Amino acid sequence: MGHQSIGVDQELVSYLDRRFAQLKSKLKSEITGELRAEIAAGASGVKSELRAEILTSAAETQRHVEAKILGSTAETRQHFEATILGSAAETRRHFDVGADSLMDKIQRVGEGVIGVDQKLDRFRGEVAEEFHRVDGRLAPSRGASYRLGAISATISR
Repeated sequence: MGHQSIGVDQELVSYLDRRFAQLKSKLKSEITGELRAEIAAGASGVKSELRAEILTSAAETQRHVEAKILGSTAETRQHFEATILGSAAETRRHFDVGADSLMDKIQRVGEGVIGVDQKLDRFRGEVAEEFHRVDGRLAPSRGASYRLGAISATISR
């Protein structure tokens, strides 16, 4: 019986080894399949969460950038408006200085014209007096008197 128990035991050990190997392989296959399914499900969930976070982050970033752009646009507009207003005021001052200078020159020209007018009036008066004096001297001659009177009247006008 001792000999037979060793043989049976060897067969039993061999049988159990095969069965354990099959069970191990089956468990390994089932566990691997389940793990893959769990990993795939987890990865899908992670992907969905990441996509949602990325979309949320992108929307927040877009709002932030738009707000910065609008703020920058408003600042830029204010800067340019202030610059333009300052430039307009400076241009106005330069224009006023130029206009004042031109007005002074125009006034001097006008005063010169008035002076020339006055001189011309005095000259006309002097010429008219001179013609009257000459006319008085030439009074005996009627034809000459008439012509000088006409010339004198023309000059007086």
